[in-house]
Amino acid sequence: MPKTGLSSFAYEEIKSMILENKLKPGQFISEAQLQDMLGLGRTPVREALLRLSAGELITIHPRKGIEISKISPKSIRDIFEIRSLFEPIILQTSYQKLNREQLLQFRQRFQQYQDMENLNLHQSLELAALDNEFHLAIVSPLGNRYVNQLMNTFVDKLTMIRSTVSAHMEKRFSTSNLEHIAIIDALLSGDIDTACTKLKQHIDMSYQEAIKTLMDID
Repeated sequence: MPKTGLSSFAYEEIKSMILENKLKPGQFISEAQLQDMLGLGRTPVREALLRLSAGELITIHPRKGIEISKISPKSIRDIFEIRSLFEPIILQTSYQKLNREQLLQFRQRFQQYQDMENLNLHQSLELAALDNEFHLAIVSPLGNRYVNQLMNTFVDKLTMIRSTVSAHMEKRFSTSNLEHIAIIDALLSGDIDTACTKLKQHIDMSYQEAIKTLMDID
């Protein structure tokens, strides 16, 4: 595998361990340990760690090790605050460009999880990915690459948040699914004002539940 390929492989593997909570927030791990775990040399692991550090998934402490980033109340607030401000506005602006068939598919996929009971970690991560996919899909029709870049920077952080609190938020997953379905139903019926209102309520409620659960865990 080319050198750049090894670096990308290391990045994806370490990121997956973080997002799947195999490497836990606040945990320290050494570069040498990661090399052993991945069966790779120093260079690709070092390059992967620099990328992860730039994405704020880890903090590199010289002579101390690699710290997996913690989920702080402020980081949660900052992410949800800006989402609550701009997602409804973008939806209001570009909803006519949404793909109706795609919305119907999203509705069906959310309903499938709604019909499940006692989601395991893998299913919770799948649902988190679906959540991210849906929110990306409703802003991407705007066609603004800066908005898309901003939303994509949130995806990994949101996955970390959900992974951290998922075991304590089973009821929220069910409610969140119903909120997504309600947003989609409003869009399908052409009631954009209701869809935007429900979207903002959904984001605000997700924030409140994430903060409350994080405080309870701590």
